[in-house]
Amino acid sequence: MTHSDLPLGVRAARALRSGDSRLASQLVTPILESLQLGAVVELRFTSDEYSLNSVSGRVRFGDGPERFFKFHAEEGEDEHVGEYYRAKLLDDVGLPVDVPLAVRSAPGTQVALYEVREEPRMVDLCLDLERSQGATSAVLPDDLVRARRRLDGTVGAVAVNTLRPPTPSSAGAAIHQLFGHRLLDDDGSLGGTRFGAWYAANPIWQRVAAKRWQIGAVEYRLPLAAAVAEAGRLLSPGTLADGPVVTAHGDDHHGNVWCRRDPDGRPYLTLFDPAFAGDDLPALLALVKPTYHNALAHPFWLYHPADVADTPVQEDDHWVRLPNGLPISPLRQAVLDSIVDQAWAPLLRAMADRRLLPGNWRRTVRLAMMLCPLLVTDLLAPTRHPTVQLLGLAHAAAVSTEPATGTDPITVALDRLQSLLPKGIST
Repeated sequence: MTHSDLPLGVRAARALRSGDSRLASQLVTPILESLQLGAVVELRFTSDEYSLNSVSGRVRFGDGPERFFKFHAEEGEDEHVGEYYRAKLLDDVGLPVDVPLAVRSAPGTQVALYEVREEPRMVDLCLDLERSQGATSAVLPDDLVRARRRLDGTVGAVAVNTLRPPTPSSAGAAIHQLFGHRLLDDDGSLGGTRFGAWYAANPIWQRVAAKRWQIGAVEYRLPLAAAVAEAGRLLSPGTLADGPVVTAHGDDHHGNVWCRRDPDGRPYLTLFDPAFAGDDLPALLALVKPTYHNALAHPFWLYHPADVADTPVQEDDHWVRLPNGLPISPLRQAVLDSIVDQAWAPLLRAMADRRLLPGNWRRTVRLAMMLCPLLVTDLLAPTRHPTVQLLGLAHAAAVSTEPATGTDPITVALDRLQSLLPKGIST
């Protein structure tokens, strides 16, 4: 496919990444005007390092008020996604979500238009805390922990209430664009829109993919090459279509969570940008993105690689070792505990009680978490320092497989969930 054949949204995203905001404006303007709110008289883009596959900005139509717009854009979406931005579904089941003022949902030219909000996002608050208190020692204030747990409790309750057996539409759910379609080609080979372009032929990947990882004192069982091959089998849309589904946002990382205040000044959290929302999300994928990105993808190495402190890495013919490990801050541990206790635990228990929980649930969740860092951005991009490249792969390796020795935060969390399930449920 030539550049001119790509959907307008993808071309606009590419133009912005290359610094050509004038061309991006020319491409985005007709998409916005298709909302039939008048002529675009003012348009400016916003920079957002957390929306690595989105375009956002402020727009004014005629003499109307300024609005905020956002849309997702990546190669291959027009082939695999039926519809974006199904926010009304989330609102109808009781999730706290900003419903767009207007939506165009067709892949390639999709856009959601919102009222302008000046409140911070949860991601901004967490970043400020980690930069001011230290990457490994930051603590989330008690009122934000309570707000996070309330939101996770609602997300978990909605997942349980909407849990149902497989549905024919689940193989076409938009969330597969974040996992299977980025990993797999149409013939099922490991040549999807992201993996094929970023890793398959990359010399660094070819050098380390077959090696095992030791991170701190923890040795991991499988090399990344084996884990990725297994993900290709377990996370294909066709395979996951045989499992139960729920209604969920699906991409509710902290960059898509507003932190607002009630009249008494207490914080509460609301979701926005539900590009991958639906009532047919595979249940085991529904909570993966917020779990990984909110608790395990921070701080700095994924979104702010220039801020990463010196990271010792040792490599030989068989192992890649990070002697300092991958410490998790109290802030991130609180976020992980919240989603595990309030959302994952009730969902998995309900799946087990209704005999909808597959025996390989733990493997599926681990492999999906591994794909979060691998496929959201090119971890081996030449703009990343060589040790940061390996740090990124280490994070993927640490969630991809069970430790052979020692333990880590995600293993502790999965063990806790396993303990809550009926005896005999496989891992």
